[in-house]
Amino acid sequence: MPGEMKNFSAFIIAAAVMVGVYWLPLPQPLSTPDGLVALTIEGKAALAVLAFVIILWLTEALPFPVTALLGLLLSYIFGLAPFNDIISYGFGSSVVVFFIGVLTLSAGLTRSGLADRFTAVVLNQVGFHPRKIVCAFMVMGAFLSMWIVNMSVAAILLPMATAILKKIGHQPLASNFGRALLIAVAWGPAIGGITTPVGNGANIVALGYLRELAGIPINFLTWMVVGVPAALLILPLAYLTLLRVFPPENISVDDEISYSAAGTIPAKITTTEWKALIIFTMAVLLWLGDPLLHHLSGISIPIEVVALGAAVAFFLPGMKIFTWKEAQGDIDWGSIILIAAGLSLGMIVFETGAARWLAMLTFSPLGTMGPFLRIFLAVLIVEGLKVFFSSNTVTGVILIPIVIALAATFDLNPWYLAGPVAIATSMAFILVTSSPTNVIPYGAGYFSIRDFAKAGIFLTFLVPFCITAAFLIFAPLVW
Repeated sequence: MPGEMKNFSAFIIAAAVMVGVYWLPLPQPLSTPDGLVALTIEGKAALAVLAFVIILWLTEALPFPVTALLGLLLSYIFGLAPFNDIISYGFGSSVVVFFIGVLTLSAGLTRSGLADRFTAVVLNQVGFHPRKIVCAFMVMGAFLSMWIVNMSVAAILLPMATAILKKIGHQPLASNFGRALLIAVAWGPAIGGITTPVGNGANIVALGYLRELAGIPINFLTWMVVGVPAALLILPLAYLTLLRVFPPENISVDDEISYSAAGTIPAKITTTEWKALIIFTMAVLLWLGDPLLHHLSGISIPIEVVALGAAVAFFLPGMKIFTWKEAQGDIDWGSIILIAAGLSLGMIVFETGAARWLAMLTFSPLGTMGPFLRIFLAVLIVEGLKVFFSSNTVTGVILIPIVIALAATFDLNPWYLAGPVAIATSMAFILVTSSPTNVIPYGAGYFSIRDFAKAGIFLTFLVPFCITAAFLIFAPLVW
């Protein structure tokens, strides 16, 4: 009963905030290099609905997917878009297909036993030391994400991480080790994705805008000169933050014995494991090799197509690894609803113009500041705005042209403003729904949205120092 009263109070507060934001008077239009930017009534309503949803997510007053769906219902009630458009923004997105594909891939790797084999290799290298295991997964995620898109890397690591936790009997939401390990599965790829232009969709957006809008071609090396040092600075801070907020429990001798007894792995790879390995390897090669394939042949295979193909392959005659009924039980369909509805809410904020108004409001003062403060605040602002956006690429599309125009207005080097903003678009450490990469490990159920925010709020204030230092120290070496 006390829990019900707490949830009811949170719901009332969220509703009051939504009504308060909605009835606030419209602010004066903002003066920008491209003219006046005004917040419309629809944009203000979109921000009101978003505030309502975020409060309910953080307080966990309702199940997370239910809150997201309620946000879509309110968007329709407020007349922010036709209902078909509201649904198609998220549920019609190819990202949803990607999630279904990678979660099926993850379930298939687990069912086949291949995830257990991969996990045994990791444990043989680092031992049964929770802190070392968390570190290993974070470093693996960061390294792989230099060459493979963030979401794919999180999907690759997820079954390995959950296999460890299940075998030693650590239950969802009841284990600090589980929280730290699964959050590391999200953070590692996000951090590694800033190191190269191909690591994150927003990176490619930034390169295109810099070339088209500012006439500045940024090559692979120029990006890595700032991206790699920034990641190397962030990684240890992220690791230490996780250990501080969620100090992992020690794995007892009984747990090790239990793991060994339950996880005896045949010396030879079984036929089922070989099938899963073939599917997994083909998916990774296509994810990793797509830039080269496009360069050589002009053909590009979207990551969503690869994920969907891998998922279907598990059920083909001769390759059948598990049944659809088993897949239904292994996949967290609530996470798919959450990300689809989150994408819809983010697009509504974008389509109503609220996103552009919010970005201009926050970025305009940067033009008159010094280099350190300008870069630091730009990164911090993007991390804050990520609460409102559910796609790294969409965030880049909204923000990067704005900061390039701002740089031109104040006669600043666009790379020193657009670069940090692009890098910061994948630094979504506060809200799970701010990046699809976060939702993949969240679906395993080992940490809550509140857990994620609790750890992420500390890292959010450390990251700007790292990115600022990387640009001010290393960018001049090649620019």
